[in-house]
Amino acid sequence: MLSSVLKLFGLGVVFVLVCWAATGRADAAVFRDRAAFNAASQNLHVIDFESVPPFEGVLDIDGLFFHSPVGMQIDTQHGSKVLVVNSVGEFTQVTILLPPGTTAVGCDQFTTPMIVSISTGESVMMNQGDPSTFAGFVSDQPIQKLIISLDVPEPTPVAVVDNLTYGQKRAGNEPPLPQLLVTTDTARAAALDSVTTHSEPFHILSLHNFATDGHTRITLFLVGVILEPADAPFVSVQAEDSQQHVFDLPVEGTARVKNLSWMSQVTVRLPDALTAAGNLNISVTVRGKVSNKAAIRID
Repeated sequence: MLSSVLKLFGLGVVFVLVCWAATGRADAAVFRDRAAFNAASQNLHVIDFESVPPFEGVLDIDGLFFHSPVGMQIDTQHGSKVLVVNSVGEFTQVTILLPPGTTAVGCDQFTTPMIVSISTGESVMMNQGDPSTFAGFVSDQPIQKLIISLDVPEPTPVAVVDNLTYGQKRAGNEPPLPQLLVTTDTARAAALDSVTTHSEPFHILSLHNFATDGHTRITLFLVGVILEPADAPFVSVQAEDSQQHVFDLPVEGTARVKNLSWMSQVTVRLPDALTAAGNLNISVTVRGKVSNKAAIRID
């Protein structure tokens, strides 16, 4: 299980814990050619380290966390800024915690030999004679971590990482599948009041409101899809109560989450029909693809 602390909106200190649990083992495909990896993936994001500010200890870029027990820094090699992971004695290692829902990840690694592996168990040894400096993985199951390491007699080389790419596995010509984020402790929907940023329970009406109708708006968070404001007409949200009655929640906005380019948000209005509805299961449909269901509470 992967737990990541995500800063949402950049409004003060607002945290949501999200989780993604693998439900079985499926071998990941290993790619040594970036073009083939790109063709097997979608919603790809690239970190090239060119604009990374100075840091100490753990490096956080776009909600991805880089950790090395022996230190790391940004350096310039071959005319580009890269992440250099130090070695100590006979040991080199960096662990990259990936966003929830990641099923495709790859990077360029210029120093050899070095082992590149992922949390589902697959790995590739990058040797000096390899024609490619790229290693990528595409899996049916979430990939929680990418690890670059080596444990050999001294002098053990440092690891050099560039062009870290992550996203989701491509499913033919089908639209990507949206996935609602849920909390680690309760597996309930990661949802916030769009004005106060408070979590559940929600109320239909709110005194803290930008709208004249007084109705509460809540924001839901998705991975697996990239949503912009123009995508709102292609998104719908439904809530189902304990009696299996289904209610439509009007979608009033879609966007990417600030400072987390791999996460999207959907803002909906709570209608009068949900007054004191209690626990509801929420799902989001994007271009005909329905997400997982997650619970929220309306008092």
